[in-house]
Amino acid sequence: MIDHQHHQAPQQPYAPYAPPPQYPHPYAQVPAHPHQQAHPYLQQPAQPPATPREVGDLRRILFAGIDGAITFFGGFSLAVRLAEGKSTGTFWIYVAVCFFGLSFVHHVLGAVLFRTTVGKFLLMTRVVREADAGRPRFWQAVRRWLLGLTWLPMQPVWALFGDDGDPYEDGCGLRYVRSRDLRR
Repeated sequence: MIDHQHHQAPQQPYAPYAPPPQYPHPYAQVPAHPHQQAHPYLQQPAQPPATPREVGDLRRILFAGIDGAITFFGGFSLAVRLAEGKSTGTFWIYVAVCFFGLSFVHHVLGAVLFRTTVGKFLLMTRVVREADAGRPRFWQAVRRWLLGLTWLPMQPVWALFGDDGDPYEDGCGLRYVRSRDLRR
């Protein structure tokens, strides 16, 4: 019979388990010594990236002229090819469809996919969201395109009333900036 009171456990070859020491997290904020200042990145909360300033009027006029010429001549020449041998009324329908279709692809899809159009690319300009300098959203680009289609033809009317019809206050949340300002 085994006497449990006098029974001893066999000798253990290892020391009893002790939890590892608790080291501070490598990115934890370490309290600063009274005579030292804490690192500035640890003191301040993260700030959103600043949106670069807008491009000037001359650059805007130049890329608008280039993009307008591409849309006008490209849409018209596409319509001439598609409406070959059709009646005059059908030809003008093709012109309107090709003009607006090419304009949509160039200005909306180009802005959303590439952050630029051909004219803006040649003048090293990008389209960004005003809030965070990110890629434009689809519906923002659509609203901006529709605003441009209505703003430009209305300029003679605005001039008659003495107003300049400033397009910069558009509420679409997009901004044109220089490409090099996005790399900083």
